[in-house]
Amino acid sequence: MKNHKSIIPYFIILLLLVSNCKDNSKKKVEESNVEVKPKVTTPTTPNNNEVSIVKEDNVFVIDQTFSKEDDQKNIIGKPVEVDLSTTSGAMLSAYSKYNDDYTVFYKTLENDAWSDWVELKENEHVENPNRKVFSPQNLKNSVQKVQFKSSKITKSEVIFRIYTFEK
Repeated sequence: MKNHKSIIPYFIILLLLVSNCKDNSKKKVEESNVEVKPKVTTPTTPNNNEVSIVKEDNVFVIDQTFSKEDDQKNIIGKPVEVDLSTTSGAMLSAYSKYNDDYTVFYKTLENDAWSDWVELKENEHVENPNRKVFSPQNLKNSVQKVQFKSSKITKSEVIFRIYTFEK
């Protein structure tokens, strides 16, 4: 009998802990039923490079295909609208599964004026043999559009992400 009395407080604590545990089983079912937003692919002109844009909470995911040169041998994507005016700024990052030697650039439209092209440098601190990762860049909240170009045609799309910061 003495052993049962010493176990009872531990058993009560265990019951209290179990009863206070949050039931996540419903949440998992709800999360699996979340509607996936379809990608919107827009052909660009004049060079038919394609871009798809998905806006999710605080991030723009921009899949850019660099598959065609224009008449001047440029490989440029279509400008993408990214209204950052309701944010305190943003960060642009990029990666691709295409590891060959090429460079990507971006420019921004602010106050109805385009910036010069800025090179996105390869991130030397990331070692991933399956991806080419580019270093992040800060964007001002005055950016209205962003446009990307590549130094050469790529075998797979380049994924650009613009993470926005709350005001």
